[in-house]
Amino acid sequence: MFGSKVNGKVVLWTTLVGGFMSSLVKWGSEVNMPPRVPGEVSPPGANIDAWLGWLGFNSHSLDYVYQGATIPGAVTLYHWLFSFVFAFVYVVGSIYWPRIRLWYGAWYGILITVVMHGLLIPLFGFRNPVYANGAVGWLWNLNGYELWSEFLGHIYWSVSIEVSMIAVLAYFGRPIAGRWLLKPGEAPAS
Repeated sequence: MFGSKVNGKVVLWTTLVGGFMSSLVKWGSEVNMPPRVPGEVSPPGANIDAWLGWLGFNSHSLDYVYQGATIPGAVTLYHWLFSFVFAFVYVVGSIYWPRIRLWYGAWYGILITVVMHGLLIPLFGFRNPVYANGAVGWLWNLNGYELWSEFLGHIYWSVSIEVSMIAVLAYFGRPIAGRWLLKPGEAPAS
């Protein structure tokens, strides 16, 4: 699929660096613009409870206290894992659909927000905002604060994956714009 060891290394390192950096960026964006009202269960928390509850594992199983603040460890781990998965999807997607990198990756963040928060999360029943009087959390039922937080947070998150990818491509001497995947023996365009 990747044609050379270097192409595979670009995928691996972009996944690792982009996943790590983007998870911090997304988490950080929610500190100053929380997407949910206090006390409300997050979609990852609801997902963990629904899918892993039968194993005795729930959204608070990995909680820990740091300087007097309780940190939701399972939800944090969930977000981190998804950042690595979506960084992998981004870099591999850029092989087949380079336009995914539109606006330094912001397009990808918008796409992920619409697909995940606009379709899949409400479809599976993991978002019922308290302010929506029991309505399912489709995009049109979310308040402006949550919508703004999710869109901007995912844009920051996806742009950080793109910046990581640019750094990895530069490190391996690949074109940082356009088609970066090289066939065996092919030299980067000047």
